[in-house]
Amino acid sequence: MTSSLSGPSAGPGTSPTWYDVLGVPRDASAVAIKQAWREATDKFEPGSGAGQFRMFNDAADVLLDPERRAAYDATLDGGPDAAVGTGTTPAPVTDRTSEPAPAPRGPRRPARRRGTAATTAAEPRRSRVPGFLAAPARSTAVLVVLALLAVAAVTAAVLVGLRVQDAAVAQDARAEAPASAERAAAAMLSYDYRTLPEDRQRASRYLTGGFKKQYLDNFTLLEKQPDGTAGPAVQSKAVVKASVESSGVVDISSSGRTARVLVFVNQVSEKEGADPQIFQNRVQMTMQDVDGRWLVSNLRSY
Repeated sequence: MTSSLSGPSAGPGTSPTWYDVLGVPRDASAVAIKQAWREATDKFEPGSGAGQFRMFNDAADVLLDPERRAAYDATLDGGPDAAVGTGTTPAPVTDRTSEPAPAPRGPRRPARRRGTAATTAAEPRRSRVPGFLAAPARSTAVLVVLALLAVAAVTAAVLVGLRVQDAAVAQDARAEAPASAERAAAAMLSYDYRTLPEDRQRASRYLTGGFKKQYLDNFTLLEKQPDGTAGPAVQSKAVVKASVESSGVVDISSSGRTARVLVFVNQVSEKEGADPQIFQNRVQMTMQDVDGRWLVSNLRSY
Protein backbone atom coordinates (compact mmCIF):
# COMPACT_ATOMS: atom_id res chain seq x y z
CA MET A 1 0.00 0.00 0.00
CA THR A 2 1.35 3.46 -0.87
CA SER A 3 0.60 6.83 0.74
CA SER A 4 1.24 10.44 -0.29
CA LEU A 5 2.62 13.34 1.76
CA SER A 6 0.70 16.58 2.18
CA GLY A 7 2.26 19.66 0.59
CA PRO A 8 4.72 19.94 -2.34
CA SER A 9 6.93 16.96 -3.14
CA ALA A 10 10.49 16.91 -4.44
CA GLY A 11 11.03 16.78 -8.17
CA PRO A 12 12.27 13.71 -10.06
CA GLY A 13 15.75 12.60 -9.10
CA THR A 14 15.86 14.57 -5.85
CA SER A 15 15.04 13.69 -2.25
CA PRO A 16 12.49 15.74 -0.28
CA THR A 17 13.82 18.01 2.46
CA TRP A 18 12.17 18.87 5.78
CA TYR A 19 11.04 22.12 4.13
CA ASP A 20 9.31 20.09 1.38
CA VAL A 21 7.59 17.90 3.99
CA LEU A 22 5.97 20.94 5.66
CA GLY A 23 5.54 22.82 2.37
CA VAL A 24 7.46 25.93 3.46
CA PRO A 25 10.38 27.82 1.84
CA ARG A 26 13.86 27.65 3.33
CA ASP A 27 13.60 31.19 4.68
CA ALA A 28 10.30 30.51 6.47
CA SER A 29 9.97 31.96 9.97
CA ALA A 30 9.39 29.86 13.09
CA VAL A 31 5.78 31.07 13.19
CA ALA A 32 5.19 29.93 9.59
CA ILE A 33 6.83 26.56 10.27
CA LYS A 34 4.73 26.03 13.39
CA GLN A 35 1.55 26.95 11.50
CA ALA A 36 2.43 24.55 8.67
CA TRP A 37 3.09 21.76 11.17
CA ARG A 38 -0.25 22.34 12.90
CA GLU A 39 -2.16 22.32 9.60
CA ALA A 40 -0.40 19.13 8.53
CA THR A 41 -1.01 17.21 11.79
CA ASP A 42 -4.52 18.45 12.62
CA LYS A 43 -6.01 16.25 9.89
CA PHE A 44 -4.90 13.01 11.54
CA GLU A 45 -7.29 11.09 13.73
CA PRO A 46 -5.89 9.21 16.77
CA GLY A 47 -4.22 5.99 15.62
CA SER A 48 -4.13 6.90 11.92
CA GLY A 49 -1.22 7.84 9.67
CA ALA A 50 1.52 7.14 12.23
CA GLY A 51 4.29 7.24 9.63
CA GLN A 52 3.26 10.55 8.09
CA PHE A 53 2.47 12.04 11.50
CA ARG A 54 5.96 11.11 12.70
CA MET A 55 7.54 12.61 9.58
CA PHE A 56 5.74 15.96 10.11
CA ASN A 57 6.85 15.96 13.75
CA ASP A 58 10.46 15.17 12.81
CA ALA A 59 10.46 18.04 10.32
CA ALA A 60 9.11 20.52 12.87
CA ASP A 61 11.49 19.24 15.54
CA VAL A 62 14.49 20.11 13.33
CA LEU A 63 13.23 23.37 11.81
CA LEU A 64 11.96 24.90 15.10
CA ASP A 65 15.34 24.37 16.79
CA PRO A 66 17.67 27.22 15.60
CA GLU A 67 20.89 25.23 16.08
CA ARG A 68 19.62 22.04 14.46
CA ARG A 69 18.08 24.02 11.62
CA ALA A 70 21.37 25.85 10.94
CA ALA A 71 23.27 22.56 10.86
CA TYR A 72 20.64 21.04 8.57
CA ASP A 73 20.74 24.03 6.19
CA ALA A 74 24.51 23.64 6.00
CA THR A 75 24.08 20.08 4.72
CA LEU A 76 21.61 21.30 2.10
CA ASP A 77 24.10 23.92 0.87
CA GLY A 78 26.61 21.33 -0.26
CA GLY A 79 27.13 18.83 2.55
CA PRO A 80 26.08 15.21 2.64
CA ASP A 81 22.71 14.17 1.35
CA ALA A 82 20.06 15.47 3.78
CA ALA A 83 17.09 13.69 2.26
CA VAL A 84 14.22 12.87 4.55
CA GLY A 85 13.83 9.20 3.66
CA THR A 86 16.57 6.62 3.19
CA GLY A 87 15.94 3.34 1.53
CA THR A 88 17.06 0.02 2.85
CA THR A 89 17.91 -2.90 0.64
CA PRO A 90 16.35 -6.16 1.81
CA ALA A 91 18.78 -8.95 2.51
CA PRO A 92 19.07 -11.48 -0.36
CA VAL A 93 17.06 -14.62 0.05
CA THR A 94 18.83 -17.82 -0.81
CA ASP A 95 16.83 -20.37 -2.76
CA ARG A 96 17.28 -23.37 -0.54
CA THR A 97 15.49 -25.63 -3.01
CA SER A 98 18.46 -25.32 -5.39
CA GLU A 99 20.91 -26.80 -2.89
CA PRO A 100 22.23 -30.27 -3.83
CA ALA A 101 20.60 -33.17 -2.06
CA PRO A 102 22.66 -34.58 0.80
CA ALA A 103 24.63 -37.74 0.07
CA PRO A 104 23.18 -40.96 1.54
CA ARG A 105 24.75 -42.12 4.74
CA GLY A 106 25.15 -45.60 6.25
CA PRO A 107 24.57 -49.00 4.58
CA ARG A 108 21.86 -49.40 2.02
CA ARG A 109 18.66 -51.02 3.15
CA PRO A 110 18.03 -54.54 1.85
CA ALA A 111 15.73 -54.85 -1.09
CA ARG A 112 12.08 -55.33 -0.29
CA ARG A 113 10.50 -58.68 -0.98
CA ARG A 114 8.44 -59.02 -4.10
CA GLY A 115 5.30 -59.42 -2.09
CA THR A 116 5.54 -55.82 -0.89
CA ALA A 117 6.15 -54.24 -4.29
CA ALA A 118 2.49 -53.36 -4.79
CA THR A 119 2.29 -51.88 -1.33
CA THR A 120 5.42 -49.85 -1.95
CA ALA A 121 4.12 -48.54 -5.24
CA ALA A 122 0.82 -47.55 -3.66
CA GLU A 123 2.41 -45.50 -0.88
CA PRO A 124 2.42 -41.77 -1.70
CA ARG A 125 5.78 -40.01 -1.60
CA ARG A 126 6.07 -37.31 1.02
CA SER A 127 7.17 -33.83 0.04
CA ARG A 128 10.68 -33.08 1.24
CA VAL A 129 11.00 -29.49 0.04
CA PRO A 130 13.72 -27.92 2.22
CA GLY A 131 12.50 -25.02 4.39
CA PHE A 132 8.81 -25.78 3.94
CA LEU A 133 8.18 -26.64 7.59
CA ALA A 134 10.16 -23.62 8.85
CA ALA A 135 8.02 -21.09 6.97
CA PRO A 136 5.27 -20.65 9.65
CA ALA A 137 7.83 -19.99 12.41
CA ARG A 138 9.70 -17.50 10.23
CA SER A 139 6.48 -15.66 9.36
CA THR A 140 5.56 -15.41 13.04
CA ALA A 141 8.96 -13.93 13.88
CA VAL A 142 8.60 -11.35 11.10
CA LEU A 143 5.15 -10.36 12.35
CA VAL A 144 6.47 -9.95 15.90
CA VAL A 145 9.33 -7.74 14.69
CA LEU A 146 6.96 -5.64 12.58
CA ALA A 147 4.60 -5.21 15.53
CA LEU A 148 7.47 -4.07 17.77
CA LEU A 149 8.67 -1.64 15.12
CA ALA A 150 5.15 -0.23 14.76
CA VAL A 151 4.87 0.30 18.53
CA ALA A 152 8.29 1.96 18.61
CA ALA A 153 7.35 4.22 15.69
CA VAL A 154 4.10 5.33 17.34
CA THR A 155 5.88 5.93 20.66
CA ALA A 156 8.58 7.99 18.96
CA ALA A 157 5.97 9.99 17.06
CA VAL A 158 4.09 10.75 20.29
CA LEU A 159 7.28 11.80 22.11
CA VAL A 160 8.41 14.02 19.25
CA GLY A 161 4.93 15.49 19.00
CA LEU A 162 4.94 16.31 22.71
CA ARG A 163 8.35 17.98 22.44
CA VAL A 164 7.22 20.08 19.50
CA GLN A 165 4.00 20.97 21.28
CA ASP A 166 5.89 21.99 24.45
CA ALA A 167 8.24 24.16 22.39
CA ALA A 168 5.27 25.81 20.69
CA VAL A 169 3.55 26.44 24.05
CA ALA A 170 6.71 28.02 25.49
CA GLN A 171 7.11 30.21 22.42
CA ASP A 172 3.50 31.39 22.72
CA ALA A 173 4.05 32.15 26.42
CA ARG A 174 7.06 34.37 25.67
CA ALA A 175 4.91 36.46 23.35
CA GLU A 176 1.57 36.51 25.20
CA ALA A 177 2.55 36.68 28.89
CA PRO A 178 4.45 40.03 28.69
CA ALA A 179 1.69 41.68 26.65
CA SER A 180 -0.93 40.64 29.20
CA ALA A 181 1.31 41.73 32.09
CA GLU A 182 1.67 45.23 30.61
CA ARG A 183 -2.09 45.67 30.26
CA ALA A 184 -2.66 44.37 33.78
CA ALA A 185 0.00 46.63 35.32
CA ALA A 186 -1.49 49.76 33.75
CA ALA A 187 -4.93 48.87 35.13
CA MET A 188 -3.83 47.69 38.58
CA LEU A 189 -1.53 50.63 39.37
CA SER A 190 -3.86 53.43 38.22
CA TYR A 191 -6.84 54.94 40.07
CA ASP A 192 -8.86 58.13 40.48
CA TYR A 193 -10.47 59.01 43.81
CA ARG A 194 -13.66 59.96 41.90
CA THR A 195 -14.01 56.55 40.17
CA LEU A 196 -12.57 54.06 42.66
CA PRO A 197 -15.36 51.42 42.30
CA GLU A 198 -14.96 51.41 38.52
CA ASP A 199 -11.16 51.28 38.77
CA ARG A 200 -11.41 48.34 41.18
CA GLN A 201 -13.72 46.46 38.82
CA ARG A 202 -11.44 47.13 35.85
CA ALA A 203 -8.39 45.75 37.63
CA SER A 204 -10.22 42.62 38.84
CA ARG A 205 -10.50 41.32 35.26
CA TYR A 206 -6.73 40.74 35.16
CA LEU A 207 -6.45 38.81 38.47
CA THR A 208 -6.78 35.18 39.54
CA GLY A 209 -6.39 32.91 42.57
CA GLY A 210 -5.87 34.05 46.14
CA PHE A 211 -4.02 37.15 44.95
CA LYS A 212 -7.24 38.50 43.45
CA LYS A 213 -8.96 38.71 46.85
CA GLN A 214 -5.85 40.17 48.49
CA TYR A 215 -5.54 42.93 45.89
CA LEU A 216 -9.23 43.85 45.91
CA ASP A 217 -9.35 44.00 49.72
CA ASN A 218 -6.39 46.40 49.79
CA PHE A 219 -7.86 48.49 46.98
CA THR A 220 -11.09 48.92 48.95
CA LEU A 221 -9.12 50.57 51.75
CA LEU A 222 -8.18 53.40 49.39
CA GLU A 223 -11.83 54.42 49.42
CA LYS A 224 -12.96 53.49 52.94
CA GLN A 225 -11.13 52.49 56.12
CA PRO A 226 -12.34 49.59 58.34
CA ASP A 227 -13.79 52.13 60.80
CA GLY A 228 -15.91 53.66 58.04
CA THR A 229 -13.87 56.83 57.54
CA ALA A 230 -12.70 57.94 54.11
CA GLY A 231 -9.65 56.20 52.74
CA PRO A 232 -6.36 57.96 51.91
CA ALA A 233 -7.17 58.30 48.20
CA VAL A 234 -10.43 60.08 48.96
CA GLN A 235 -8.94 62.24 51.70
CA SER A 236 -6.08 63.47 49.51
CA LYS A 237 -8.14 63.45 46.30
CA ALA A 238 -5.43 61.41 44.64
CA VAL A 239 -5.26 60.63 40.94
CA VAL A 240 -2.58 58.10 39.92
CA LYS A 241 -1.85 57.25 36.30
CA ALA A 242 0.46 54.34 35.44
CA SER A 243 2.24 53.81 32.13
CA VAL A 244 4.41 50.85 31.15
CA GLU A 245 7.87 51.55 29.73
CA SER A 246 8.97 47.98 28.92
CA SER A 247 8.73 44.36 30.03
CA GLY A 248 10.56 41.06 29.68
CA VAL A 249 10.14 37.39 30.55
CA VAL A 250 12.18 36.23 33.56
CA ASP A 251 11.36 32.54 33.25
CA ILE A 252 8.67 30.10 32.09
CA SER A 253 7.58 26.90 33.82
CA SER A 254 8.23 23.52 32.20
CA SER A 255 4.52 23.24 31.40
CA GLY A 256 4.53 26.62 29.65
CA ARG A 257 1.47 27.66 31.70
CA THR A 258 3.16 29.96 34.22
CA ALA A 259 5.59 32.82 33.53
CA ARG A 260 7.29 35.51 35.56
CA VAL A 261 7.48 38.90 33.84
CA LEU A 262 9.48 41.96 34.89
CA VAL A 263 7.61 45.20 34.11
CA PHE A 264 8.97 48.77 34.31
CA VAL A 265 6.17 51.18 35.25
CA ASN A 266 6.07 54.96 35.67
CA GLN A 267 3.38 56.43 37.95
CA VAL A 268 2.34 60.09 38.01
CA SER A 269 0.58 60.98 41.28
CA GLU A 270 -1.49 64.14 41.61
CA LYS A 271 -2.99 65.27 44.90
CA GLU A 272 -4.96 68.38 45.81
CA GLY A 273 -2.68 71.21 46.88
CA ALA A 274 0.54 69.42 45.90
CA ASP A 275 2.79 69.27 42.87
CA PRO A 276 2.61 66.13 40.71
CA GLN A 277 5.10 63.43 41.61
CA ILE A 278 6.65 60.83 39.32
CA PHE A 279 7.54 57.37 40.61
CA GLN A 280 9.62 54.89 38.61
CA ASN A 281 8.72 51.37 39.68
CA ARG A 282 9.87 47.89 38.79
CA VAL A 283 7.41 45.07 39.47
CA GLN A 284 7.64 41.33 38.96
CA MET A 285 4.32 39.80 37.94
CA THR A 286 3.56 36.09 38.02
CA MET A 287 1.32 35.31 35.06
CA GLN A 288 -0.80 32.17 34.80
CA ASP A 289 -2.56 30.76 31.74
CA VAL A 290 -6.20 30.28 32.75
CA ASP A 291 -8.37 28.92 29.93
CA GLY A 292 -6.30 30.72 27.32
CA ARG A 293 -6.03 34.03 29.22
CA TRP A 294 -2.87 35.17 31.00
CA LEU A 295 -3.89 36.49 34.45
CA VAL A 296 -1.91 37.86 37.40
CA SER A 297 -1.50 35.42 40.30
CA ASN A 298 1.09 37.49 42.19
CA LEU A 299 2.81 40.89 42.09
CA ARG A 300 5.96 42.07 43.84
CA SER A 301 7.48 45.55 43.58
CA TYR A 302 11.17 46.48 43.86
